[in-house]
Amino acid sequence: MIRRSVIPLNNITKAKKDKINLLISNYVKFEQKVINTLWNHKINYSRFVDKKYFQKIKTPLTERYKQCASKQALAVVKSQNKKENKRKPVIKNKSLELDNRFIKIENGKNSFDLWIKLSILGERPIYLPAKKHYHLNNYLNSDWNLKDSCRLRRNRKGLFLDLFFEKEQELKEKGEIVGLDIGYRKLAVLSDGEIIGKDLREVIKKFYNRKKSHLIVKEYINKELKKINFSNINVLVVEDLKNVKKNKKHRFTRHINRLLSNWAYRQALFKLEMLCEENRVYNPQVNPFGTSQVCNQCKVRDKTNRKDERYECRHCGWRADADYNSALNIRDFWLVQGEYGILSENRSCIPMVNRDILL
Repeated sequence: MIRRSVIPLNNITKAKKDKINLLISNYVKFEQKVINTLWNHKINYSRFVDKKYFQKIKTPLTERYKQCASKQALAVVKSQNKKENKRKPVIKNKSLELDNRFIKIENGKNSFDLWIKLSILGERPIYLPAKKHYHLNNYLNSDWNLKDSCRLRRNRKGLFLDLFFEKEQELKEKGEIVGLDIGYRKLAVLSDGEIIGKDLREVIKKFYNRKKSHLIVKEYINKELKKINFSNINVLVVEDLKNVKKNKKHRFTRHINRLLSNWAYRQALFKLEMLCEENRVYNPQVNPFGTSQVCNQCKVRDKTNRKDERYECRHCGWRADADYNSALNIRDFWLVQGEYGILSENRSCIPMVNRDILL
């Protein structure tokens, strides 16, 4: 389990800023040239970059910085393998993935809590003053371990240093298996009856035309998901919504796509994953197909059973909140997959789950 803490580098002199900006510019230029070379040679599988691919590139970077930048370039090229439309990467984010060979953090003895020792091109290292903050102290004063790797980056707001902390994760051995349905009207509905973020739709509509509306929705999502009671949960099952907008088999209407554009489901899933890690809860995902159409009592799928937020089964008469019915199905689908394997989308009926498993 890894977490990040950001240190702003706002208290350094102009001369030091110029040196860091020069380092970042040369580093990014060299990284882009290595990416071009690796892309042209179709190298996207090796663990290390051979020196012959970057030795002839003219740059003021030292050999250590060259090795670090080439490793980062290889990781960027490898990331294209996971995409359907593979394109040569172009560096936009100006960041350096460094380790303890380049940066060392020391405790301050004056008005600054920290001093960051940074190696510069062909010169003596420079010392950058910084101050601790509440978020950083939470990791430093707990059982989290500071990693050797860090990230030096630059954006419109200035220079920043990202520190990474890690901690071993041990999952709970006891607890309940709970399904969670993420929605647009209600942020999250759990199979144990808990409802989180009832006002999500109203929040999105209220701030739809405002600047930075996505930040307001993101803050609301983070605040609401923290209300989930993880004390009795062992497994929290969610839907795999990674490519919900890109699914070619089940295209959405223009109206639905407009709503989904403001629905930060990725942020919700990411926050849930982090909360599950912190609370030692296993967080698997299931195929979302049919979770809102299948009756949780008789396990028969019928598209006409759901009407807005209500679910009424025409076969057995089961009535419930539609999102609650989906949450129950998400939980049961995961239990069925463990016994029968991954379910295909052409299954119209889901096998009954052994209720003794839930006890």
